[in-house]
Amino acid sequence: MSENTILKKISERNYDDAVAFHGHSCGGLALGYVAALYAKELLNLDYSEDEEVVVITETDSCTVDAIQTILGTTAGKGNLFVNNWGKTAFSFYNRKNGKSVRLIMKPDFFKPSPEMDALRAKVFSGTATEEETARYHELSDQRVNNILATHGSEVYEVKEPQQSVPEKAKIFDNIICPICNESVGVARCIEKDGQKICQFCAQKK
Repeated sequence: MSENTILKKISERNYDDAVAFHGHSCGGLALGYVAALYAKELLNLDYSEDEEVVVITETDSCTVDAIQTILGTTAGKGNLFVNNWGKTAFSFYNRKNGKSVRLIMKPDFFKPSPEMDALRAKVFSGTATEEETARYHELSDQRVNNILATHGSEVYEVKEPQQSVPEKAKIFDNIICPICNESVGVARCIEKDGQKICQFCAQKK
């Protein structure tokens, strides 16, 4: 298989690929998948081999795994930044064309489901019967299918990002922390008493 064929296959990842990466299908994963597709449409994005696409998320929920899978954004590559602010919101940046967008879930997108909420409490507390567990998963699957069948414009509001595109990832030298004698990236050190020490030791000192 040629390199171009491999890259094309990667760029054509779908929801099943997101499920395989995440470990299961759920509403959060579906929301992330729809956000990734909508961002691709708005910004003309493709799978990011390097740092062509950058994402700042405002949640650490299941949504992030779908975005990673579809757009190729990862913490290791330096093009995924996770802020656990509790909002289903994502800022997408296309370094190639300079375009960017922030998608935030519409507050009225999810309609109340008292039955599902009650069953979720039982399932997660371990008190649900087999029938109740089966019913919960049935409702959950229905919700996932409904989300996947919905265009991103019905799920997310389109806004301007609150932050400018982050700088490209940098590679820094390592030094040895003089306290714990462990290797640490110099850019992440804290200077105290004229010494550069790791953050863990700085907190204890």
